[in-house]
Amino acid sequence: MSLLASARMVNPMPIEPWNSAKRRARRKMIWSKAHVVLAAIGTLSAVAGIAVAINGGLEFNRTKVFVGVGIIIVSTILYVSMLFVDD
Repeated sequence: MSLLASARMVNPMPIEPWNSAKRRARRKMIWSKAHVVLAAIGTLSAVAGIAVAINGGLEFNRTKVFVGVGIIIVSTILYVSMLFVDD
């Protein structure tokens, strides 16, 4: 048995309880990063929706305009919903 393996057996890393302060802080940080990612996705998809709507308007294609407006509405709902989620 190597020295490293015997050192691990003598002093194992303790497992923290689920509601410990460190784990709560880590979960809060992960959720806040997830909210930022979802808000960024909502913003970028709104930009894509604007581009589709403008392209459809330039081509006089009513279907593309409606698809672009639909993308804008869905992405705006996603972005605004991130504002009202509790931390």
